[in-house]
Amino acid sequence: MKDIAKPAIILLAITAVAAALLGVVESVTKEPIRIATENTQNAAMKASLPDAETFEPVEADLDGTTISSVNLGKDASGNEVGYVITANPSGFGGAVPTTVGIGSDGIITGIQVTTPSETPGLGAKATEPAFQDQFKGMSGELKVNKDGGQVQAITSATITSRAVTSGVNEALTWFEANGGAK
Repeated sequence: MKDIAKPAIILLAITAVAAALLGVVESVTKEPIRIATENTQNAAMKASLPDAETFEPVEADLDGTTISSVNLGKDASGNEVGYVITANPSGFGGAVPTTVGIGSDGIITGIQVTTPSETPGLGAKATEPAFQDQFKGMSGELKVNKDGGQVQAITSATITSRAVTSGVNEALTWFEANGGAK
């Protein structure tokens, strides 16, 4: 019994120290991670709706959607210039966070795909301007070219391309269902 007690106590002490260290690391990194995430979200909103100076969260019923947030964009004079809607459709490697800017006229002003868990070199190309910029100026239901649509899919990453397009469509649908173009 004595032979078992000593290693068990040592193992318990090591585990307790490791748990305490993990707790310290988590508490030290929690705020910087929150700030970095917030900065990424703000940059994505600004890039998606460039005419907006400020963004106000909108309370919305998002049940049954992949939409995680809706923000009303206003210019420096306080005039509404559109909405920024973030959706998280499922891609090949998990959620593909897609931030969509929609002007007051219902036209897409830009999209940003942030932190996808897609395959590097393939689906991760959804973060590149060459893919994202093609959505600017579009409206209505969008499809990738392989499905007879106007969105040029990323080579060898059709699932990711469809996911982003799905997120954009979901944002456009929410916009139309909640007042649409004015």
